[in-house]
Amino acid sequence: MPQIFVDVFFILLVLACGLLVLRAVGAAFREQAPRAAAVAALAVAAWLGLTAAIAASGVLAPAPDRVPPNLTVLAVSLVLTLLLTLGPVGRRVVGVLSAPKLVGFQVFRVPVELVLFMLAVNGAGPELLSFEGRNFDIITGLSAPFAAWLVLRKPNKLLVIGWNLLGLGLLLNVLVHAVLSMPGPMQKFFVQPGPEVVATFPYIWLPAFLVPLAFAGHVLSLRQALRPALGVAPAPKAAAVTV
Repeated sequence: MPQIFVDVFFILLVLACGLLVLRAVGAAFREQAPRAAAVAALAVAAWLGLTAAIAASGVLAPAPDRVPPNLTVLAVSLVLTLLLTLGPVGRRVVGVLSAPKLVGFQVFRVPVELVLFMLAVNGAGPELLSFEGRNFDIITGLSAPFAAWLVLRKPNKLLVIGWNLLGLGLLLNVLVHAVLSMPGPMQKFFVQPGPEVVATFPYIWLPAFLVPLAFAGHVLSLRQALRPALGVAPAPKAAAVTV
């Protein structure tokens, strides 16, 4: 597939995931839906725009004598993700989204893996970080619909917790390989082509948006699973009966 098509597909994937985030925020803040959606849209657009501008400037390009600068983008993204998912916003989201939805959401990792595969095929990214190499993250995406179906049929906390821990482990695996194959003092895997593409536009959105989004999905799902009820809204109180 021509690289331009891969680029466009990736951008559309990021925008689609952004819309899913806005829908989740809108559902979580139903009573403030227009305002909450506007704030969320502004925040997502600002973050995507900022990271795209930084990547386009070339300042994130790795060098052999320094830690890859795009690791800072990843670190900041993950810290912000933790603050949001473990804070009031996360509490609201897990209160309105069902367990199957939080699990099934991770299916978006399938097209992400297809992009990484196409980058490797086109010689724009390393095979190491595709499912033909040491990236097994596609297992999470492929299993997400089936796991969601199982949880829908019969809520099972152990299944949700186990599946999310597996997904986090697979995500950590690809992150470690990406970091250790990036040119710099931490490099352990010397592959050609290298993973420098993730420091350029639009692929900076992998560490800046899609990886944190996958991480957020797991954290929210685990947070919900550790509550007394698994993804079930509390039953309304019965009205008092007067005689």
